[in-house]
Amino acid sequence: MKTWWTKIGCLLTGWNSNILQSCTESSKKQLKKYTSAILILIILWAFIGYSFAERYVFAPWWGCLITAIIFVIIIIQIERQIILTVGKNRTLATARAIIALIMAIIGSAILDQIIFKDDISKKMIEIVDRQVTEQLPNRLTIINTKLNDLQTEIDSLDKKNLELYGEISKRPTINIVSSSTTLLQIKQPDGTFKTLPQRTISNTPISNPKITEAQVNNQHLVVLRTQQQQFTMRKMNIENSLRSELKSKQGFLEELNAIIEILEQRPVALFFYLILFGFLLSLELFVVASKIGDQKCDYDLIIEHQLEQKKRTLNELIK
Repeated sequence: MKTWWTKIGCLLTGWNSNILQSCTESSKKQLKKYTSAILILIILWAFIGYSFAERYVFAPWWGCLITAIIFVIIIIQIERQIILTVGKNRTLATARAIIALIMAIIGSAILDQIIFKDDISKKMIEIVDRQVTEQLPNRLTIINTKLNDLQTEIDSLDKKNLELYGEISKRPTINIVSSSTTLLQIKQPDGTFKTLPQRTISNTPISNPKITEAQVNNQHLVVLRTQQQQFTMRKMNIENSLRSELKSKQGFLEELNAIIEILEQRPVALFFYLILFGFLLSLELFVVASKIGDQKCDYDLIIEHQLEQKKRTLNELIK
């Protein structure tokens, strides 16, 4: 009779439950060993996948859950490559060992960033301080160049306005001379009228046009001084804004660099990391060790027997 544990084991490992029914307890125990090892990896990598998506991808809870499921599916498929291999394949075992090494490195790095969260936060403050010291001069150079350009333009307009106001003070108004001609009817002594042109010249005072030019310059000066004030405020707050910008853009690689510095400076942290790495590597190699080290159970023998029998049948058909 199939138990719930057997059903889960067959689902995870890919074993055929119908073949398993005719096997001895040895095969069922082997299935339980494989299932236990895979479940340990599933729980571990589901947690790693969920934490990674939540901490670095900033995914919602359902996105983190999907990421965890994807990690679990990958783990199951990798382990099946070993479990479902007929016989002992050293090449495949070596490839799985390399994958286990890579996964242990990745897993321990992610777990360390979760475990050493507070230590990383302290180290990131130190790293941000270094980055501010490195990047601050370049930011200040850019702002100072802009301030110098604005000051040069302001000085030029101020000088121009002084000249304009000097001319305006001398001639606040200017006269516009206009002339007009009208025809007058003049009566002659003989009683006839004679048309004679009469020219009239008039002077009209108007404001000096340079006043308008000075007003336009003043409006431009207001804009330039506003920009100058804004850049001055940016210069005063450049360090705080740069620090906030660097803190807001901390990602996986920045925290990984922080962990490397912590491991280099603190032997206790390095010792703990090596223990965690060794633990993860051992878990990853559970199934490989069971497959290579244990003797074949009757389930494996049945699979190999079916394979050999099929080979003989096909060879006889070819002959």
